[in-house]
Amino acid sequence: MLAFLSLNSFGMSKGLGLYTIPKGAEKSNLFNTTVNGKEVFTEKFKDVNYVRFSHTKAVSILVKSAEDISSFRISPQKDIISPKANGKSLEFSISKPGYYVVTINNKEKLFVLSDTPDKDKLKKSDFIDVKSYNIDFTGTTIVTEKLQNAINDAISKNKTLVFSAGIYRTGTLKIGSNARIYIADGAMIKGSESRNDYPTDGGKKESDHINDKANYTDNGETMTFSRLILIDNAENVKIWGDGVIDGSGSIVRAQGKPANLIRIRNSKNIELKGLVLRDPACWNTHILKSENVVIRNIKMLNDPNVPNTDGFDPDASKNVLIEDCFAYCSDDNIAIKTTNNGGLLQDCENIKVNNCVFLTRKSSLKVGTETKGKSMRNIVFSNNYVVEADRGLALYCYDGATFENIQFINNYIERNYPDSRRKAIHFEIKNRNGAGTIKNVLIKDCSIGEGFSKGSEMLGLDANHTIDGVVFKNLKVDGELCLQPEKLRLTTNKFVKNIRFEK
Repeated sequence: MLAFLSLNSFGMSKGLGLYTIPKGAEKSNLFNTTVNGKEVFTEKFKDVNYVRFSHTKAVSILVKSAEDISSFRISPQKDIISPKANGKSLEFSISKPGYYVVTINNKEKLFVLSDTPDKDKLKKSDFIDVKSYNIDFTGTTIVTEKLQNAINDAISKNKTLVFSAGIYRTGTLKIGSNARIYIADGAMIKGSESRNDYPTDGGKKESDHINDKANYTDNGETMTFSRLILIDNAENVKIWGDGVIDGSGSIVRAQGKPANLIRIRNSKNIELKGLVLRDPACWNTHILKSENVVIRNIKMLNDPNVPNTDGFDPDASKNVLIEDCFAYCSDDNIAIKTTNNGGLLQDCENIKVNNCVFLTRKSSLKVGTETKGKSMRNIVFSNNYVVEADRGLALYCYDGATFENIQFINNYIERNYPDSRRKAIHFEIKNRNGAGTIKNVLIKDCSIGEGFSKGSEMLGLDANHTIDGVVFKNLKVDGELCLQPEKLRLTTNKFVKNIRFEK
């Protein structure tokens, strides 16, 4: 625990911090990684490989591949220094902490997840170690009840509950007001592998694509009423650290259980920071009818073979900031929506998504698809780097609502993931449960790269439900300034008006 007190004293040498190798972690058989001459554990997780470390200065990285490197790509490129490949080795430096995707020979991916050291400090009198509650930390038994009692007790004593190194296997945990939970380096909250450990809200029936295929739906209103971590009707909650929350999602979803990893519901003043959030059975982090939510430096790793594994889903929420995060998803990276899940519905407004790195097989920066509130407004996506996506910028107004004052500022869409739609920009209005409008959209200083074979598309619904007022300012396509729709290969219908391209 002494190492915990100084937080980033773990392995910190010459500005480099090395994390503890997780128990049971699978070592990559494709890559070996060293940083400033020190070997960093390269973990194989699902279909990718990743390394984690923290640093305060520029660091040099050597990646050794299992095969000769004929081509490579490092994304984003702006903080990469002097990359070069020779045989099976790739060398480069990064000037500052951030999240990077190394693609070797156009197929294998290595995620380099480098953090700024956590400056939060705790005095011994401020916290309680969860192990003091005689809780199994080997991951061999389900300890839901004991963990719940520890969380409640720490709140009652106004203490931070520390998950020190170990594996804590659990079903649903409920987090109440004034909770402070620190998940330390080497600690993992590991979701149970049994669907029975994720009870639904009030016994509600949720979608089950295994046991009730005939009634399955992926509509967020009724798809899921369960989760691993539930922050419910709470205020002033902080969950942070260098550890991992793992949902065992591929196993749980195979049993027909669409449990979220984290749900923040009807809550205020919530902060998530620093953690690795991986393998949800459905949406990773669902922010439902909540306000003043801050999410920073989260590393999100979803299983690309598990359906509906969105990244962040602000739903009927206000004043949400998602910043400096990384998300690898099979479904939408960001989906801002109003689903009416649990009857919790209000306008969605003041959402900011800044400085993130995203990969997905579907839409990356998205508003919709469920839009059951009256309005969705004042939404800003800025300075995000989308390494790959089937659709880069997406506005789907399908259930009514007015979309207005939506801004995409300085986002880079590098390349297309070749899924079904292959559109760099896709805006559309439909009438599933009501018809809405889209107006006052600004796309400024954005860049679109390669491979979007179907161009871009904007489709209004009818004369009363239009897309009205989209300004493209300093848009670049394949590195060239775009001043006309033909360059973007933009198609529209007659219910789209006041589209402007400007320098």
